[in-house]
Amino acid sequence: MSALIRGSGIARAVLLALAVVFSAIALTFARATEAPPVSLQEGLPAPQIFTAPRPVSVTDEVATAALRAEASSAEPDIYRTDLQVTETVLDAISNFFEDVRAAAVPVAVPVEDPDSITPPVTIPTTTTSEETTTTALDTTTTTGETTTTVPGGDAETTTTPAPTTTTSTTTTTQPPRPVSRTTQTQQIEDSHPFLSRETIDAFVDLINDDWTRALEGEALFFSIVENEAIDQAKSFLNEGIRSTELAGVRTDLADNPLPIVLLPDRDEEAMEAAVAELVAVSLQANEFKDDVATAIARIEAEDLVEDVVVEYRTNEKIVDVGEIMTAVQIQAISDLELIGETPETTPLRALALVAAIVVLLAAAYLWRVGSEYWRQPKLVGLFGLLIVLGAAAARVPEMVARDQVELGFLLPAALLGYLTATLFDARIAVVVALPMTVFTALATGDLALSAFAAAATLIPIPLVSSVASRAQLNLAVVISAVIHIPIAIGLSWFFYGSATIGLAAVWGFISGIATGVVALGVLPILSSAFRITTTQTLLDLTDRNHPALRRIEELAPGTFNHSIMVGNLADRAARSVGANPLLARAMSYFHDFGKTVDPKYFVENQFGVTNPHDRLPPAESATIIRSHVAEGLRLAREYRIPPDVAQGILTHHGTSLMRFFYHKAEDLDQGEVDGADYRHRGRKPKSKEMVILMLADATEAATRALVQHEDPTSESIRELVESIIAEKVEDGQLEESDVTFGELTRVKEAFVDSLIGYYHTRIPYPRFPGAGGDQPE
Repeated sequence: MSALIRGSGIARAVLLALAVVFSAIALTFARATEAPPVSLQEGLPAPQIFTAPRPVSVTDEVATAALRAEASSAEPDIYRTDLQVTETVLDAISNFFEDVRAAAVPVAVPVEDPDSITPPVTIPTTTTSEETTTTALDTTTTTGETTTTVPGGDAETTTTPAPTTTTSTTTTTQPPRPVSRTTQTQQIEDSHPFLSRETIDAFVDLINDDWTRALEGEALFFSIVENEAIDQAKSFLNEGIRSTELAGVRTDLADNPLPIVLLPDRDEEAMEAAVAELVAVSLQANEFKDDVATAIARIEAEDLVEDVVVEYRTNEKIVDVGEIMTAVQIQAISDLELIGETPETTPLRALALVAAIVVLLAAAYLWRVGSEYWRQPKLVGLFGLLIVLGAAAARVPEMVARDQVELGFLLPAALLGYLTATLFDARIAVVVALPMTVFTALATGDLALSAFAAAATLIPIPLVSSVASRAQLNLAVVISAVIHIPIAIGLSWFFYGSATIGLAAVWGFISGIATGVVALGVLPILSSAFRITTTQTLLDLTDRNHPALRRIEELAPGTFNHSIMVGNLADRAARSVGANPLLARAMSYFHDFGKTVDPKYFVENQFGVTNPHDRLPPAESATIIRSHVAEGLRLAREYRIPPDVAQGILTHHGTSLMRFFYHKAEDLDQGEVDGADYRHRGRKPKSKEMVILMLADATEAATRALVQHEDPTSESIRELVESIIAEKVEDGQLEESDVTFGELTRVKEAFVDSLIGYYHTRIPYPRFPGAGGDQPE
């Protein structure tokens, strides 16, 4: 196996090398060029000794650039602190504490039943121009000034004018009712959903305990905790937090809360954890990289690096003969005018180099995007052949467009799109648009034609990727040619001027038609040479005049009708799941090809005769039935049926059990019957088309048997289809395929719709001879 892999790898390498060589030849053959003068080139040996006749200094650009790059990379990134973020974080913490205070403020409740509350307390108050004092909870008024103290907050003082001496009586009815802690917690949770319930409970407990402490005249702690939270946040923000550090700072703070002094011992641990979580949740990154400042600093660092200068003194040897030359040596020789100017590299060599790079790049895409093709050396060779064809096609404008630029739109780039999309698939066809475009640019140097090459290559791809008939294929050629017209007009108008659009449109259309016709003629040759199943191949196979189909129709007419019906089911199901309907139909037409060897042993061909299996042992009957797969493969090779289609012969039964003969053997034999003796010896289906064929084959046969014994209904047909699909799944016949259960559901619906349409209800004509009368279609 390893030797085979190595052999395939060598073959691919050789094929790609040939593609590179022939692409370069196609692009450079017969191109006019001048012989380049003798020149000095970096990296090549010096043709002679060069000595400085006078002092010369040369800047070593490479060494200088390396030092400057090193100095630039050594300059660290510069960060700036966003003060707005700092303010936002501190405001968020302050707002939280304000929300806690607001949630804890008692609510005054109106009294509806005076008898149900404590009798009002009357507090006489005397007001004079000198001083008025009223005593209530946390409230003191002195000489027109009122000071209100809220737990956890600062004192608020208001000044009112001091009236003249007045005596009044104030009556206090019901004191404000405290808000329940559950209500407070819920209110805080709604406005601060990112905090945990434990943290919110800790702050609610603290503010409510402060209310109690205020009544008892004890010290309050809520403001202390607030100041500590703000101080902690400021500490982190002042140090600067970068986006990459934010998660770590939050985690470290949550795991290691900072201590808070002056708190009661019973509240200390809970409040430290609560403050840590509040600060951690509120923190944001406030230090950001300043790209502009960093760039300026690095530019300044580069500017500080002096040029590296190489000096040659009088009569000092610059380079010896055969010594590999450097850019500094060549520049010194040029400054001393010891030789003519160094010419550019030969254009043809540069052109060949670019062509080689493009071919290898396209091959890399084939390797990554189309691995199923890359594994087959013959397809790699075909891919290389198409690339060479694209290089040759790129030379057409050079040959035909002499004095008339519009003739360049005869460029046959669409030919590459037709061939690649049909012989490979749409993905690979898109890939080859790259080399076609580059080759056109190299061959013509014309931006308009390069853009036209890209567009013309892509146009046929969606048109020929899903055709299912010759009419559609011919229509694709016409549509492609029509689309060439506006593209040629637009490019010609933009690059050459409005005077050229008429002829550009004509030549563009002719190019589209010509490439389509040539593609239809070349495709059969390439598909036959490389044994590839193309759309044209499948159309030929599904033609009723194909010799293999004629054989089935003549020798096994029942099998032929069964195969046609299976093809109809498979076609519709393939369309429902995005499979290839033409391939599914072709596989269906030939899946029972082997039954033409001995058609009388298959029930669909036993019209008016007895069943020969009635006289045979079950094991012998199973052998005969099983043999139609091997015979079908033999006939497929004889009739040159493509391997992709012949796979339907091998997989349409998989390893299914021949239940009729298995149960017959169980009835005849008293001992245990080995189920393996009554299973097919094929392979389990892998592709969607193979799975659809297996299910369509079993469904059509079972439905035909159903209608022979009862009048089918939509319900009975649906139940039959569901049971068949379920049986195949349970038997493990679909385990190697990539079909999903969703796709199986769509396949089932496609089968049911087709079968209901085929076995629709017929209306008997009255007084027509025969049982039940004639039934119109």
